[in-house]
Amino acid sequence: MYSKILAPLDGSDIAECVLPHVEAIATKNGAVDVTFLYVVEPLNTPLTDPEFKSVIESKAKSAADRYLKELIRGLSYKERAHGKVILGKAADSILDYSAESKMDLIIMASHGLSGIRRWVRGSVADKVLHESRIPVLRIRANAPRTAFYTEGQRMTVLVPLDGSELAEVKLNHVRELAEQFGAQSLDIVLLRVCEVFSHPHLHYPPPMPLSWEESLKYETKRCKEICLTYLNGVRKRLRKDGLSVRLAVPVGNPAEVIVEYVSKNPVNLILLATHGLTGLGQWAFGSVANKVIKGTSTPVFLIRLT
Repeated sequence: MYSKILAPLDGSDIAECVLPHVEAIATKNGAVDVTFLYVVEPLNTPLTDPEFKSVIESKAKSAADRYLKELIRGLSYKERAHGKVILGKAADSILDYSAESKMDLIIMASHGLSGIRRWVRGSVADKVLHESRIPVLRIRANAPRTAFYTEGQRMTVLVPLDGSELAEVKLNHVRELAEQFGAQSLDIVLLRVCEVFSHPHLHYPPPMPLSWEESLKYETKRCKEICLTYLNGVRKRLRKDGLSVRLAVPVGNPAEVIVEYVSKNPVNLILLATHGLTGLGQWAFGSVANKVIKGTSTPVFLIRLT
């Protein structure tokens, strides 16, 4: 279970888009502790007087501390919420603190856009997503500010798989979510994309018993059967844990298909891995996972596989 949650904030309203999602987890289980981390970056202006630098940094830390205390004061779970202010580089401090404090989950916005724009995607959020050893629940800052889970609703969790054993590590986190929210609250959708590659003689088909169109149709049918056989095996394992599981086997490019599926179907959470290590390494972060993160506003639960 995710009992120790780290939620980095930078003082901006946009970064606070994580708050409904933090609350969804914290109020569902009374054993959850939340730490709100505010990283104050050092003043690195050249030729700055050390004493002046110290005063400015001290004032910034005090302001951050007041901000966190005020924020926590208004929370329904304030007795289990804590504020922490650190002087350092934002991404490194988040990663170091999460490791040293043995956090179970990081929940953060994909950008915060504070005055100095230090949380712009491509900087802090990207580095944390790339390097965190614990799961990261990424929340798109411009998404509707509604929690991915509401008490009494069924939460649809999309779990894309690529057929590799390594990618199936995600199934452990499906079970963790079931423990966190209750198996009866989850509706799991296992998705494996059927990729049918073009025939090398697309433009100059040689004599063959089947036309190219017929051959493509046959290969697509065969691919979908293979995917369904695999997913059925995974579904049987999850059903033993009392989970409701549906299957989806769309055809096309993995990243495009996942984004399209989310746009056309109600999905509350996407469970992604930073790599699956198939033969071509197609699920590596920077490929499928990265494109899905950029292509959808649905919360993404990202797991780094090693």
